[in-house]
Order: sequence, then structure tokens, then C-alpha cells
Amino acid sequence: MTRLHGVSALVAGYVIACSSIGWSIAAISISGLAERHDSKMILLGMLLLLVSILGFVYSVPVGPVWLIALFALIEGAGFGMSWTFILRRVTYLADSNEQERVAAAMPTIQRFGYAFGAAYIGIIANAVGLESMQQGDIITVARTIFLACLPFALVGSIAAIRFVLPLKL
Repeated sequence: MTRLHGVSALVAGYVIACSSIGWSIAAISISGLAERHDSKMILLGMLLLLVSILGFVYSVPVGPVWLIALFALIEGAGFGMSWTFILRRVTYLADSNEQERVAAAMPTIQRFGYAFGAAYIGIIANAVGLESMQQGDIITVARTIFLACLPFALVGSIAAIRFVLPLKL
């Protein structure tokens, strides 16, 4: 953001922090919802994640910075809306003798996702020219890294739908 939009590192940090703020606001706002809302919150969270990725595809390369911050808030809200309800549903669906183990494994799976995602995006960014740091390359990298997230977001959305809807065989 500093090279693309001429903002300071501090402003870029605030924009990135919007994701955490969105997560916190959403999680706190809906934390008391009854279990019957779990499916809706999981699906709505995934929809917000898809919207945010599409928004980043546009806004990160061309701006304005406030729009990038808005999509960061939306991204965080998507995670904040869905994560607690995913945890609750996974724990509920597990066998009673496996519930503790399943609940304990979820943060590990989450961290694996972060690590895998960071490595994947690093590879994509380097493959499309991040290290050259030419202005045109930075725009290409900015767009490409978010486009590269779309297949995973689509797979995640399909998985979320399958996770919350009854399976009919």
C-alpha cells in the first residue's frame, strides 16, 4: 500500500488492522445467538469472505485506501461471523468421546491454514514479480494474489454449504 497508494506504513498498518477489528465486532455482536442460527452465520460469513476477496481484487491495485479498509473490515467480519459457529457445529457433530480432541484440534487446523495460505501467497507473489518492485509489477502482484485466493474461497464456500446442509443420499 505504501508504494501503490503513497500512504505511510502506519496507515497501511491501520488498514490491515481493520480485518481484526471487523472480526472482533462481528464475533462480539453475534456471540449470543442460539444454535439454530449457526448455519446462517457460517454461510453469511463465507459470503462476506468471497465479497472481500473480490473487493480486494479491485481495490488493492487501484484504491482508494478507504475502500481497501472497508473490504478488510468485511473480511474480518466474515471470519468473526463464522468461526465460533463452525467450532460449535464441529464439536456438536463429533462423537461424544471425541469432542474434546476435536475442539482442541481446531486451533491447530486454523494455524495450518494461516501458514499454508501465507506460503501459497508468497509463492504466487514471487512468481508474478514481487521481487522486481517495479510499479506495474506491484499492481499485477496486488491483483494476482487475490485472484489466486478465489479458488480456495470457492472450495471453502462449497465445503461450508455441505457442512451446514443435511446430506441426502
